[in-house]
Amino acid sequence: MVAFDMEDPPSAVRMAEELGSADGNFAIKVGRPLEMQTGKEIISRIRDATDIPVIYDGKIADIPYVSAKIAEIAYDAGADGVIMHAFVGADAVREVVDLGKGDVITVIEMTHPGSVEYLEPISERLIQMVSGIGVDGVVLPATRPERVKRLSELLESESESETYIISPGVHAQGAKPGDAVTSGADYEIVGRAIYRSENPKDSAERIYREIIDRLRGD
Repeated sequence: MVAFDMEDPPSAVRMAEELGSADGNFAIKVGRPLEMQTGKEIISRIRDATDIPVIYDGKIADIPYVSAKIAEIAYDAGADGVIMHAFVGADAVREVVDLGKGDVITVIEMTHPGSVEYLEPISERLIQMVSGIGVDGVVLPATRPERVKRLSELLESESESETYIISPGVHAQGAKPGDAVTSGADYEIVGRAIYRSENPKDSAERIYREIIDRLRGD
């Protein structure tokens, strides 16, 4: 999953087109820095540029009505899924899930030290909560593979349906390609190492191969 946190919409659209023909299994995560340049329009432009999944990473965290309204706008703009915080509570998460318009991915733990301070103490409760609601995916930190392993095991035991794990923090924040997927994640998220490179498509394909090699034990 490639994090589109750049601030230049034209380059984002070009990169989306390139990823559509890249050798690998990719998705795009549209971050707030990019969205703030043009608003929801950038989601539509990227959706029109590629057939690969597009996730809106709005880190939605508001009362149920507002959370659902933000998610609905993103879905209607072309997003296949949205990312929201789990800490806002079951009522807000359920309101977004009940829209039934696309995937709902909830943040359980993040990659920065503040997450260890405030989210880690409640993350197991958050896993239990979102599992009962039936979210499609959760966010766990690639920077702490031991947490991915622990929480992925809990997720598997708690969820009645299959819930995928996406893990940010690869390269720029210190995690190595494959650290998260070998610990239980399904997708790793890479941003700056791809969109700031001279050839983003080549960088994406290379990092993808590195992840696959780690999975195979090569």
